[in-house]
Amino acid sequence: MGLLVLALAAWLGLGPALASEGAANSSRLCQEAPAWSVNGLSPMTGAEGQVTVVALLKHFLLRSLGGLQERLARQGTVDVRYMIVNEKAPLSRAMFGELERQAPPGVPVFQPEPEEPDIWQVLGGDKDDFLIYDRCGRLAFHIQLPYSFLHFPYVESAIRFTHSKDFCGNCSFYPNVSSERATDPSGDHEPATRTHHHHRDHSQPHREGKKQKEGNEH
Repeated sequence: MGLLVLALAAWLGLGPALASEGAANSSRLCQEAPAWSVNGLSPMTGAEGQVTVVALLKHFLLRSLGGLQERLARQGTVDVRYMIVNEKAPLSRAMFGELERQAPPGVPVFQPEPEEPDIWQVLGGDKDDFLIYDRCGRLAFHIQLPYSFLHFPYVESAIRFTHSKDFCGNCSFYPNVSSERATDPSGDHEPATRTHHHHRDHSQPHREGKKQKEGNEH
């Protein structure tokens, strides 16, 4: 089901970024996460070999995130790190304690200090965005509203795909695929950096024709 969902997303014009907003966000695809830290900690340090899911949440999707995490773990999608980054705004800072209480067990919540950079801005994201990094720390998917609502299958499918496929290519942490690029989730065989510059482009992606087998013998 996951690959079919991603194929549908590509058909809708969401592309590999799955609702990446314009060229600015699209250009980050398959690039390493920008350096960021909170209270002297660098959350992306040591991410090699694991898929990392960075959720820019306040509170609305927290309960659903725990259910998604448990479901994926039960089905064998392990070696996935989840983290939440709270908004820097004063009102959101005031709700930080509640955000920590509602977060799924084992999922850290990071709160930028007033003198620190706005992490949401550093990452190029906004409220309820999900940024999914591959095993080499490169951005594979940036999923935005409304597609990031977890009752839709897009976030789950993107995590599954990034967990199993070397989407950006040449990542030695993916067994048996380190020397070749993964197939586009839509079924196309175009480079993984293919992007769409607008949500609402409903043009259908090009599909390569299948080679016909020629029989020379009866």
